[in-house]
Amino acid sequence: MRILNLEEKPFVELPFLNAGRGIGSFFEDLLPVFVGTVDRMPQGVDALVVTSDLQGREHFQFQSEAELRLLGEWLPKVLRESVIPLIHSSAEQVGVLLCGDFYTVPNLDKRGGSGDVTSVWNAFGSEFSWVVGVAGNHDTFGTDPFRPPTFRPPLYFLDCNSKTVSGLEVAGISGIVGNPAKAWRKTAESFENFIFSLANKQPDILLMHDGPNAPKFGYLGTPSIRESLGLLDRPLVIRGHAHWENPLVETANGLQILNVDARVVILTQGMG
Repeated sequence: MRILNLEEKPFVELPFLNAGRGIGSFFEDLLPVFVGTVDRMPQGVDALVVTSDLQGREHFQFQSEAELRLLGEWLPKVLRESVIPLIHSSAEQVGVLLCGDFYTVPNLDKRGGSGDVTSVWNAFGSEFSWVVGVAGNHDTFGTDPFRPPTFRPPLYFLDCNSKTVSGLEVAGISGIVGNPAKAWRKTAESFENFIFSLANKQPDILLMHDGPNAPKFGYLGTPSIRESLGLLDRPLVIRGHAHWENPLVETANGLQILNVDARVVILTQGMG
């Protein structure tokens, strides 16, 4: 799968509350939603919603319960009811790709907190056809931070494995490069070995939380991951974790890397 076009300006921007550092330090922010086109869509799918690092809470103006919902809990229904119709797609034919880190502490007074994001996955699954994704280093699925989720279809969790959904081969690796004694951390060699294992499968999409760097643009990431991706037949690589100014980068050998940290990208069928 290749991205043919990605609009430079957001299609819409959605208000939310972003966490600060200390009591009362939270602030109002805007979540940008970009629209782009790809050369082909999965079978029976009109659009793909792709996002990661939604580390905020719903704005006070939308609050319906005592505790502000996670941004990723609030977002799916808004996309379904208010955004997807504007791009002439049906929510019943929308797939979702998640690249991790969907938790923010309830008081919005700490950045980088970890917690249970099961509700975020369930919210996306309730509004759209299916969800495929990986975990970020701040995600848990229950009380045990090392325990992976036990989702049932149409939710598909990936960590060093692949899933074919609607004819689309999606591979994924959860977590970041770091000390494996900590939850959702792996050595750089673990990332590389998984990428090497994909050489015979050649997936359409590779989901990662951590991922390759883009040295030409000064964008953060892991150089060894970028180098190992050269073995693959140019899948669309989607990552989060480190924010890049421009969401889409194409390397010299034609590899496309889509960074969805703190943004939403909606992909539809283009003319290619």
